Amino acid sequence: MRRRGQTFVSPLFTAERTAKLWPAMAQRRNSIWSTRRLARLGRSLLFAVLAGSVVLGCASKKPKTAEEYFATANEHFRNGAFSAATTEYRELLDQHPFSDFVEEAELRIAHAQYLDGRYAEAIVALTDFQRRHPTSPHLPFIGYLLGMCYARQMLAYDRDQTAAQNAQTYFLTVARQFPDSPYAALARSELSRCRQRLAQHELHIAEFYAKRGNWKAAEARLVDLAARYSDTDEALRGLMQLARYYRSRGLNDRAQLAYRAVTQLRPGSRQAVAAQRALQRLPSETPNVAADPIDVLLALNGRSRLDDFYETAQVLPQAPQLPSRASGFPAPALGTGFDPFGRGRTYY
Repeated sequence: MRRRGQTFVSPLFTAERTAKLWPAMAQRRNSIWSTRRLARLGRSLLFAVLAGSVVLGCASKKPKTAEEYFATANEHFRNGAFSAATTEYRELLDQHPFSDFVEEAELRIAHAQYLDGRYAEAIVALTDFQRRHPTSPHLPFIGYLLGMCYARQMLAYDRDQTAAQNAQTYFLTVARQFPDSPYAALARSELSRCRQRLAQHELHIAEFYAKRGNWKAAEARLVDLAARYSDTDEALRGLMQLARYYRSRGLNDRAQLAYRAVTQLRPGSRQAVAAQRALQRLPSETPNVAADPIDVLLALNGRSRLDDFYETAQVLPQAPQLPSRASGFPAPALGTGFDPFGRGRTYY
């Protein structure tokens, strides 16, 4: 039993006990530190071996030739793997920028983007292709594909028609500048779709004004519709509405002009038969039959026909079409046998 004032000393930490335990504790500590150092050294060696293996593997890998890149990309393209095809084509451009396949690779990148529904990217790529290769024999296809990129983005007739107007511009350019190209007929056919949508838009606006009693604005729109899109059914509908408006206002001379325009634009059609009957019921005084009735109506509204502005489209039979991933219009026809690169084959 400890007495008052006496310091307690644990029998576990006496001088003799400590002297006996210290060598064992020191040895154990040194053993732990050695094990940790060995573990760190082992990890460092493992990382070094792995890094060396990667470097040696990359160094021993044979780089692909331009032909191999091109063949792999074409295989992806034919299988519908457009993203993988685009990656391979770009690798070809990066690794072999002066090969004979550069122009084809640039074009097929744009075509793959179009078929994949990435129209904004395709428009940029196609425009860049035009800038880099202004004399390429592939320009008819480029112009047609640009038109298709915008045509696929056309909205309903009661919405903004900027895409339809851009598509019309490109299709007109192809039809005028490359009339002998196999894509000229395709461009004219697609052009008729764009013009129909634009005509529907004009008729919709004219009916909007008419319902609100603004007949002066409606008249101007309907006359413009007949002059601009005379090859569409909407032009006939607009002229018939215009004739009824003139008759309701007692403007029989102008009504006769509208009816005559219908009979001249689409002889034998249902609208033409109705217009002919209406002409027979009108008073006998008729305007100058030698003048074009649409030109007269334009002049009465302070306008004149401009050939570049009032373009008429011609619908021709389409070439065979290839399936496309996107819905709506068909994909560009590539089975025409036209080979702009002179390699003795069709496009793909």
